[in-house]
Amino acid sequence: MRISALLSIFSQVIVGFATARAGEAATSVPAGQPLSSTVVSLDGDQWLLATDPTNVGRGEEWFKTPRPEAKPTKVPWIIQDAFPGYHGVAWYWRDFAAPANPHTQGRCLLRFWAVDYKADVWLNGVQVGGHEGGETPFTLDVTEAIKPGAPNWLAVRVLNPTHEPIDGIVLNQTPHRNKVIPYHAGASYNHGGIVDSVELLVVPAVRIDDLFARPDTATGKIRVHVTLRNTAEREAGARLEFAVAPAASGETLDAAIIQRKLPPGESVVEAELRVSNPRLWELNEPNLYRVTARVHENDSRSFDEHSVRCGFREFRFDNGYFRLNGKRLFVRCSHTGNHCPVGLQLPPDPDMLRRDLLNV
Repeated sequence: MRISALLSIFSQVIVGFATARAGEAATSVPAGQPLSSTVVSLDGDQWLLATDPTNVGRGEEWFKTPRPEAKPTKVPWIIQDAFPGYHGVAWYWRDFAAPANPHTQGRCLLRFWAVDYKADVWLNGVQVGGHEGGETPFTLDVTEAIKPGAPNWLAVRVLNPTHEPIDGIVLNQTPHRNKVIPYHAGASYNHGGIVDSVELLVVPAVRIDDLFARPDTATGKIRVHVTLRNTAEREAGARLEFAVAPAASGETLDAAIIQRKLPPGESVVEAELRVSNPRLWELNEPNLYRVTARVHENDSRSFDEHSVRCGFREFRFDNGYFRLNGKRLFVRCSHTGNHCPVGLQLPPDPDMLRRDLLNV
């Protein structure tokens, strides 16, 4: 596994364990103050888990209530901790209280950072969507199914593929890295489950779906692409604010404001920020900048904000050599499967992956 991939896994694990529980934050903002989006973590050990070896759960409507034989488990984690050696279909359940949505025509979303390999999701007995792919996040709009200010039941059917077709899916026909059944040395154990964080998002009608920043080392410019979503049935006037700052210190280096009319659905807006004499990202000095985008609907207290980190660097292969920021680079590498005790893919202590990187 490449170091960048391991760093990404480490970063996602840290984010998953550190997500704030902000369930009531949105309802406690004083009158007249801006209202931000709210993120409620659904991680922890309040989940239940049961296996479905004969794949009868959907037909028997297991999504309505947990099975009596279900075992307590935690998220993020893997099926095989509670059920060693099991592969196939398993069901997760969890109850949670949803905060009231303070945003006019606001939406409630469920965000799964990773479910390995296939997920089908129900909320309060209503199927709200699903996703195939074990390493990518997905978000589902659950506004119509959620019960604000009341208990909610979340059910997730997870397929950890085997060599026998389930839902038309076979392990060796999926992107599965080196996962095998049965396990053998040099391969990876065929783990599965809700392997990263789950969050409830309480957002305004106009929100940011995606933010992408592309720095240019030659000019110091950062081209920013933001994908916006207007879930109202009418056009919305909105103000977009962009800013860039060093990720380590936070003082604003440049900012921009754009007024835009957003039709219902998805829109893409581009902006440009500039950093004078940017500090380059180098191997021994990995300087990073944080780009922030915020969208306000006009005449509304509500806003949504996203941020990403980026670095100024140029990496290319030129005349037979790798070059980083114009300097020849001799590329060396090490390989690690970054397996951890008990959960294999997920560390009982996130510091284990940090120590892996130091050892590499």
